[in-house]
Amino acid sequence: MPNLETLPPAQLPPGMPPEMFTAPGMLAVADILPIMCAYVDREEKVRFLNKPLAEYLERPREELLGATVREVMGDDIYAARKPLLDAAMAGEKQFFVAENDHPTRGTAAIQAEYVPWTGKDGKVSGLIMLVKDVTEQRAAERALKESEARFRRIANSAPVLMWVTRIDRVRDFVNDCYMEFLGTDDREFARTYDWRQGIHPDDVDRIVAESMAGEASGKTFTLEGRFRRGDGDYRWLRSTSSPRFGPDGELVGFIGVATDITLAKEAELELRRQVEERTGELANSEARFRAIFDAVLEVLCLLKPDGTIIEMNSKDAPWRAKNAREAIGRKIWDAPTLESYPQHKGLIKQAVKTAAKGETFTTQATMERPGVPTAYLDVAVQPVRGPDGEVRYLLFEARDITELKAAQEQLRQSQKMEALGQLTGGIAHDFNNLLTVVVGGLDVVAKRLEDAKLKRYAVNALSAAERGARLTGQLLAFSRVQRLEVRPVYVAPLIQNMRPLLRNVLGPGITKEFDLDEAMMPVMADPTQLEVAILNLAINARDAMPEGGVLKFATQPVSVDVDPELEDGEYLELCISDTGVGMPEEVASRAFEPFFTTKEIGKGTGLGLSMVYGMARQSGGTARIETTPGGGTAIKLYFRSAPAAPKSDHGVDEEEATVEPARAASILVIDDDPDVRSFIAEALAEEGFQVRQCGDGKTGLAEFAKDRPDLVVLDFVMPAMSGADVASRMLKEVPDQKILFVSGYSETEAIKAIAPNSPLLAKPFRSDALSKAVRNALG
Repeated sequence: MPNLETLPPAQLPPGMPPEMFTAPGMLAVADILPIMCAYVDREEKVRFLNKPLAEYLERPREELLGATVREVMGDDIYAARKPLLDAAMAGEKQFFVAENDHPTRGTAAIQAEYVPWTGKDGKVSGLIMLVKDVTEQRAAERALKESEARFRRIANSAPVLMWVTRIDRVRDFVNDCYMEFLGTDDREFARTYDWRQGIHPDDVDRIVAESMAGEASGKTFTLEGRFRRGDGDYRWLRSTSSPRFGPDGELVGFIGVATDITLAKEAELELRRQVEERTGELANSEARFRAIFDAVLEVLCLLKPDGTIIEMNSKDAPWRAKNAREAIGRKIWDAPTLESYPQHKGLIKQAVKTAAKGETFTTQATMERPGVPTAYLDVAVQPVRGPDGEVRYLLFEARDITELKAAQEQLRQSQKMEALGQLTGGIAHDFNNLLTVVVGGLDVVAKRLEDAKLKRYAVNALSAAERGARLTGQLLAFSRVQRLEVRPVYVAPLIQNMRPLLRNVLGPGITKEFDLDEAMMPVMADPTQLEVAILNLAINARDAMPEGGVLKFATQPVSVDVDPELEDGEYLELCISDTGVGMPEEVASRAFEPFFTTKEIGKGTGLGLSMVYGMARQSGGTARIETTPGGGTAIKLYFRSAPAAPKSDHGVDEEEATVEPARAASILVIDDDPDVRSFIAEALAEEGFQVRQCGDGKTGLAEFAKDRPDLVVLDFVMPAMSGADVASRMLKEVPDQKILFVSGYSETEAIKAIAPNSPLLAKPFRSDALSKAVRNALG
């Protein structure tokens, strides 16, 4: 071996320090090597060893230099290594791994190389020992093998599919369950099987895309789909692939586990189907509930027991806030509607408190605030209990009873007016009986007086009595006893005949103008009711002109085509207009409503215009208002054209020629009023008739049975047995019996129902009218 210290510098490796190639330099290099090394000559003596080997042997280096290999290793180890030493001394490089007992470390593993050292003469002069302690490495390898074996045992015993893949998707391992799923015993086939070809056609695109995305993410991902088993059946598998990383943290592949979830998936799909079916049924049920909930006439709110609104219907009402649904989730007393009616917040809080205790709360509330019509509500809050009897919810109900209250008030007014009408009708009936005697007596006196002055007084008194008769007719119309008898009427002459009455009623401050049509179109109307209507409208016009003004009566024919209230055809328009204060739109829109009035209490019933409207509608026409504040008012009445000329206003035509009796007929007079009965009997006796008289129906029937008369003059309205009852019995016994009815009421329809061929003579009447009616009845 050359002496490096004697080498000239030019023969040293370039750039290397010369001292490194000295003996001390070479020793320093050897000591810092991570491997143990030594030089042994042919006598097997240790001539050199580095520091790591001395430390491993736990002996000073000076003690080991010059010692034989046997002395260093010990007899047992030397015996095992001797063949290797000899082979190396023979020129063969030796490599081996062995375990031996270390004095302090216990069993240790080494990896060693015996490298022959050849001199210039080509002969082996010794050997270099290179030794490495691999105890920890061998322990790790052994642990890894044990771990891999343990993993395989666990994986193969697991009831799920398991596999390990590299980054290139090549599987390094598949477990027994994986092979069993594929139906093969060939592990290599199972390891190289392309799993994509076994995916169900409906799932393949989705699963491949999800798999690629999962691998690209480098994170754990799950797949779920149908895969073909070895027997051809498709099974639902749920796989979870987790990344595995190398020593440097790089992704080297995935570990996968798959579970057969076919039964669970089929149950899930069935459950989903049932859920979808139930959900559809629930949606339909909720839709039906919502339809009913929103269709009810009441405002409904479902509350928690603390008053929080859960749900409400969409019932619209003038008093309800437009943004009412914003109240959901808020306390009911904080709802937008209650913000507009703060006076009721305390009431609602008390209602909720009462209902939350399990009691039903009911009350009536008046919803009043400026700019909105007042409404009246029936309010109820009742508890809704669960199966355990506990209060789960509260149901708030608000029913608008404004129209009901108005109807109740109208009924009260109607009952009051009905009572007043009955009183008025009774008075008018009795007054007609008195007027019959007065008119009849004055008529006889006026005919027999020869003194012109006294006769004039009698005629004036008779005229006044007949005006009183017209007043009683109006009273009867008001009391509804006077039936509406629609027949052809001329409007212009009727108004002309009313001019004296209008003059007295209106007074001198009202100028009257008349513009009546000259065509004299007959119309269908009740003349008495028409007079009352005209008089009512005239009085209303007078009240609207307290400082005086002009009241105009005008008629004109009109043709109606496509009118919502009137049939197509010819009509007569009667317009009664004034120059008074007029009415605002909100008043005019309600003017025809019963009991609506703008007059002071005690000065108006609110029935006048409603009676006018009702009369016009019952006559086949209508009534309309045209008015502006400060511009006066015009009431227009429309009447249907009549098909024929009008008849007389009385049941018996007073203008007919006198019919002379062929003989002195017998007449039975039945009337409960003794004065009227006496007047009729005396007047007829003077005419030469044979007269018998009775004061009630029962006596009259007895008298009728004794001797049948040619004519029965019968009062229609009598106590105990009415004229209708008496006539029915007479006609039942003698169907052709002639009867003349007399009455203070206009009972035309009732008489037609009992005795359709019997005429009616309305009280009061003069003796001439009585005579003519009797003669006409006798025929």
